[in-house]
Amino acid sequence: MNSIEQRQSDQNVLQHDTNRSHKRKHTPIKLVQKIEICKIKSTNPTIKNVELASRYGIGESTITGILKKQRHYLSLLPNNYTTNLCREKPSKYPTVEQALALWIDQVVDGNCSLSGHTVLQKAATFAHCLGIQNFRGSNGWFDRFKKRYGVRNYLRHGEANSAPLEDLQQHRTDLQNLLATWNLEDVYNCDETALFWKLEPSKTLARQQISGVRKPKDRVTVLLTCNATGSSKLTPVFIHKYKNPRCMRNIDKKSLPVYYYWNSSAWMQCSIFSHWLSKLNRDMQKARRHILLVLDNATVHSLDDGVSFSNIILHYFPPNTTAHLQPCDAGIIHSYKVIDNFIIHISILFY
Repeated sequence: MNSIEQRQSDQNVLQHDTNRSHKRKHTPIKLVQKIEICKIKSTNPTIKNVELASRYGIGESTITGILKKQRHYLSLLPNNYTTNLCREKPSKYPTVEQALALWIDQVVDGNCSLSGHTVLQKAATFAHCLGIQNFRGSNGWFDRFKKRYGVRNYLRHGEANSAPLEDLQQHRTDLQNLLATWNLEDVYNCDETALFWKLEPSKTLARQQISGVRKPKDRVTVLLTCNATGSSKLTPVFIHKYKNPRCMRNIDKKSLPVYYYWNSSAWMQCSIFSHWLSKLNRDMQKARRHILLVLDNATVHSLDDGVSFSNIILHYFPPNTTAHLQPCDAGIIHSYKVIDNFIIHISILFY
């Protein structure tokens, strides 16, 4: 081989190495990105595939393959698990899973609780009805099913599902019509909440594993009242279990920033509520104000026959609607408890 042929061979090898160095690196693309590409193409059909390929760092042929399945991708409703998948993994028993997911929705809508064992038994029933002989409801299959359909354990909160939902909109409209005749400065809402004042968080920072302790159940009841604009926050009602707790033995109750009451259960009572309303009515008489007090229809909020107040009009929410209509349940009580917990945590700094 002469020098010219040798030079030509070296140039070919160099060109081959250059092409290899510029070879595009494989970029995995997730399902959520595929759906996004299809949505972009459907809203902007004039956009070129090469532009989409450049935007997502993939080949033009990959974009073409995704757009061929555009109808399929746009029909998907991915959850937090499937959006991170780069490749669709079809289920071995899709009909069983579809029927099971629909059944779970129907049971939950009926306010019934489900366990994993119950769901697995129902899956086996569906498989038998569909003529599937080799179905095995293993723990692995059940875990994958829950991920595919976004099924997980939830803790029930509040009482919202106890409300008559078919009449809720009418109740809300009636309340709005009532409030429209009042100045919002004169519209008040009150509600009680239990405060477990000794209860500490169940989690803590430590340098080693620690054992738990029995949780204290010391509780007081607090009645909070404020107006619709938030400009007036009335003195809270504080209900303790004892008349003279040891920590307050030499303290005048009238000097406290709350109205102090007590009974053996530390719950609100009709007598306490009526006494507080009388105080509130006298305050409104002195201020020459008339207010509307909206509250739930709890038994302890009932008044004796013939009892009324000159400067307070009471309006009770319909039964089982407080979770939807009562303002104090919409975050006001929660904010109060957050501040209370903050004070407890600050006290630990002086330990």
